[in-house]
Amino acid sequence: MKNVTLIVRQTEISKLFPSGLQLLLEDNASTLDAIKAVDEELRRRCGKFPVKGFESSCQMVYHPYEDRFYNQVAIQAHVKSKPFLNVRESPNKPLPGETVIILVPHSGCQTDWEEPVR
Repeated sequence: MKNVTLIVRQTEISKLFPSGLQLLLEDNASTLDAIKAVDEELRRRCGKFPVKGFESSCQMVYHPYEDRFYNQVAIQAHVKSKPFLNVRESPNKPLPGETVIILVPHSGCQTDWEEPVR
């Protein structure tokens, strides 16, 4: 098992978890697994996903048919020993333990908006 911290910079989610979520995940867990774990916790605490028009964080940020994050999504990940992990290009790659991920579903400076798959 490994610890991963996921910080979501989306108003409705940040209100619930201002410091992000500390997740205990399987050793082979990826960025997508961490996002899905946050969605499970949101459903557990809220009964439904708190962002109007969406069913999950994963739906907001990830294109399921093309196996990639949407253009408007900003995502960063790091561990103490490695200041930058390229999780954007490899959302299914296992994460190292003690990874911190910062996820911004709607990056303010992005002009290439994609409509999320429903």
